[in-house]
Amino acid sequence: MIKSKMQTSLRQRISDDLQLTLILIVAGLACIFITPFTIYRLISGYHLVAVSNAILVLLCLGFALQALRTGRTRIPGLAISTICLIGMVVVTLARGDEGYLWFYPLTIFMFHLTPPWIAMVLVLSGLGVIVLGDLIWAQNIFPSTVHLFSFLATSVCVSVFSYAFAKRNMGQRKKLQNLAARDGLTNLKNRRSLENELALAVNAKQSLGIEFGLVIIDLDNLKQINDKMGHSRGDRVLMDLAHLISTALRSSDQTFRYGGDEFVVLLSNVTAQGLAEVCKNLQEKINAELRCNDMPVTVSMGAALLKVEDDVEQWFRNADDCLYQSKKSGRNRYHLNC
Repeated sequence: MIKSKMQTSLRQRISDDLQLTLILIVAGLACIFITPFTIYRLISGYHLVAVSNAILVLLCLGFALQALRTGRTRIPGLAISTICLIGMVVVTLARGDEGYLWFYPLTIFMFHLTPPWIAMVLVLSGLGVIVLGDLIWAQNIFPSTVHLFSFLATSVCVSVFSYAFAKRNMGQRKKLQNLAARDGLTNLKNRRSLENELALAVNAKQSLGIEFGLVIIDLDNLKQINDKMGHSRGDRVLMDLAHLISTALRSSDQTFRYGGDEFVVLLSNVTAQGLAEVCKNLQEKINAELRCNDMPVTVSMGAALLKVEDDVEQWFRNADDCLYQSKKSGRNRYHLNC
């Protein structure tokens, strides 16, 4: 059962993370297509090229496994791009068209594995070495100068197109990620983002001993506001509350809209006393400033410190139980589980 869950989680990660998927594809293609050339060149006596190819494949696989294990793709993507570029240049200088024909797919890969400007720097660096090798170092890579400039022109065209496409794609991806992670009304991080941050906090507590606190804030009587004054007025109250909470906290603290009339605050490096002070300050600020047509609006809060033995579900339940106590005992107050 555990193995099945792990496999499902792994498949989900690969499906959700485009960058990780591309890294695995490039590493797999490098293994499939370059390994036969490595064996052939080793048998043919081209030992330098064979060794460089073998190192390239092993490094690509190693960085791909690192990305798969850690979930971090920026450094593995840059490393694989650089390694493949170096390997291509080495083979080009040694074997001519056996190497530079790989420049075109490699260019496309690099613009998807690294930020566009870094990929462009890598591409121009590789082109510069190949051109210098043919013109100055007399490597005789190309049959004629016409072939050299044809290769240079087509490579630049592919690079410019790839840069434009990657730049636009990156911008659209960031917009989609922001839409998926943010609440449309308040622009706070949403429930999906909260779940990820809570999981990271639990891991940090268990591995590094960092203290975390959780505050659940529930707006009192939002339904009555919506019924009497309309949903647009209720939305305005939610937006004002989100702004008040965010401005009352440290820059390192995070605020989320959990859903409906509930908000969640995640605090790091906080003690039981500090958590109580945060709740007290929030309540005082909200009571003093939050209004609906000049009528005060109140909130109820429940808070809990993260304990070593807690998982995400238990930690959240502790804070939610405290919120229930606040509601049950008359609203406009807070309870803590520390």
